[in-house]
Amino acid sequence: MRRLLLLAFAAASASAQTPDVSLMQRYQATITPSELAGHLYVYADDYMAGRETGRPGQRFAARYLAGQYQTMGVQPHGTAPAAHPYDIAPYLQPFMLERNDLGRLSITVSRGGAPVLQSVLADGSAGSFAPVAGAPPADPTPAHLVFAGTGAAALDAVDVAGAYVLVLADPAAGRSDVSAMLRAAGAKGALGLILATEPTSAALHERAVRALGAGRLALPADSASGPFEAGGRFPYTLFTGRDTAAEILAAAGAVDLATATLGDTGLMLSVDAQTARVSVPTENVVAMVEGSDPALKNEFVIVSAHLDHIGIDSSLTGDQINNGADDDGSGTVSLLEIAEAFQQAKMDGHGPRRSVLFLHVTGEEKGLLGSEYFADREPLVPLANVAADLNIDMIGRHDPTYDGAGSPYVYILGSELISTDIDAVSARVNAETGLNIDLSKRFNSADDPNQFFRRSDHWNFGKHGIPFIFYFTGTHEDYHQPGDEAWKIDYDRMAMIARLVFGTAWEIANTDARPAVSGTGFN
Repeated sequence: MRRLLLLAFAAASASAQTPDVSLMQRYQATITPSELAGHLYVYADDYMAGRETGRPGQRFAARYLAGQYQTMGVQPHGTAPAAHPYDIAPYLQPFMLERNDLGRLSITVSRGGAPVLQSVLADGSAGSFAPVAGAPPADPTPAHLVFAGTGAAALDAVDVAGAYVLVLADPAAGRSDVSAMLRAAGAKGALGLILATEPTSAALHERAVRALGAGRLALPADSASGPFEAGGRFPYTLFTGRDTAAEILAAAGAVDLATATLGDTGLMLSVDAQTARVSVPTENVVAMVEGSDPALKNEFVIVSAHLDHIGIDSSLTGDQINNGADDDGSGTVSLLEIAEAFQQAKMDGHGPRRSVLFLHVTGEEKGLLGSEYFADREPLVPLANVAADLNIDMIGRHDPTYDGAGSPYVYILGSELISTDIDAVSARVNAETGLNIDLSKRFNSADDPNQFFRRSDHWNFGKHGIPFIFYFTGTHEDYHQPGDEAWKIDYDRMAMIARLVFGTAWEIANTDARPAVSGTGFN
């Protein structure tokens, strides 16, 4: 009899350790291309005006999501109070951001106390510099100007700590190259970075003028490191033209840019910025399917995506609205479908053992601000109880540089770098449910020059030791452009990836042991 009881116990334990694949597939099948498209054609419509953080389009988008969760019957897990029984506000996690609007920017380069170049950006004057990243220094005291040659690698050869550093950038350099220069300058303690690109032009002047009154959004009293920084904060970063760089270096005795000496130029540079602080309200959207296991329901699987995009670019002719169908409308509406699948399972009596939290964060395009707020300022669940974060950002288009054999694919980042367990779950779900997606690890490295590893909201969970997978299908010609439209999405493959995410969340939510932090290391 004792032997029979032990066998029964062993069988029950094995069953608990291995969630029912056929049951998983039943609810995977509820995620369909047509329902994804039905959401996305609304979510990426011009009416949303590009969903820029803090703008009316983004705030309307958040309420669209809250309304969808209420219609599904998924319970709210936000912090806003309800004004009446059917109010959608409890799905929202409101918070404030701050923006330092630029009113005037004065830059002076001097030698021996005498100005050799002065530039003023203000109403009626574009100046020769356009701010692009970081916050201007509060202290206008001049600091040494260092010339570092061309590209990020040149920064290794010079001491830039506490100085402004001038770098020649290739006009064709992509975002990854600029990011590498920002990281290198920040890691070495540069006070500011000046990137000299093409000759000073009307386009540069226009960019400078657009910077007026359009300061960087940040969390109040922002002291956290940004997502690209290896040390310290983002250095204050300006674009200028190579003709301006040549003028500056000529004052240091250089004949031309090609022969200019690396290192301290003997010049001093000061930045005097007049700014006005503006408070900007915004919100995350948070919903939850509560777990069914009394012992495990206080642990959580988070499925996340960012709800914002980059808004309207008034400098463009023709279409000016960046609809963000792929970035990240694709991840956002996938969360809705995944949540609906879990909710249906719960109503059928097959709800997840752990709770599953559906987190739509704002401000990703402004520096991962919504996920930083959730993880660092107001986590609505104990972070120690979070088993995993499955983050979806851009799964609707095809990367023209993907070098696979043409099968459905998705790039997965994180996984075994922070947890071999979560990587194994993903691979098992992909195989057992017959999806057979190419789980490409092409970009799965902290050293990848594109730095996708750091460029979405999983970052703010990984830094707390939470296992994560970031699902991504790559950039394309419409990345951060008005051409990122709903009609260009591959809904069939998008549904397959959403089913993969659902299945991975299902297994993590239903398995006795949560994924261990056991990989080669996130940091």
